[in-house]
Amino acid sequence: MSEEMEKRCPNCGSEMKFIRREDVQLGKAGVLSGVWPNIWAGALDVELWGCPSCQKLDFYWSGGEDEMDWDGGDRMAQTTCPACGVVHELDDPKCPRCGAKNPNI
Repeated sequence: MSEEMEKRCPNCGSEMKFIRREDVQLGKAGVLSGVWPNIWAGALDVELWGCPSCQKLDFYWSGGEDEMDWDGGDRMAQTTCPACGVVHELDDPKCPRCGAKNPNI
């Protein structure tokens, strides 16, 4: 993505404005490990775009091919719903299929 490309807001259709590039921290903090997993995980280079009309913010990846694992190697950890057995993201508050509460949260 680049600053020259026009982007339309998915909420209201207005032209979005480029704000800046930013490094978004990857990883997560743990009770025992602290912030070390964040430091080791690195950061993702993104562009921030905002809609002046409705105040929506959008993030767009702006790094090189070597920065993103398109095969899903860095996907969110998964869990299995105890009620229906569907596999979904670990941080989902409830199952996207049956709505059962995620016991991991």
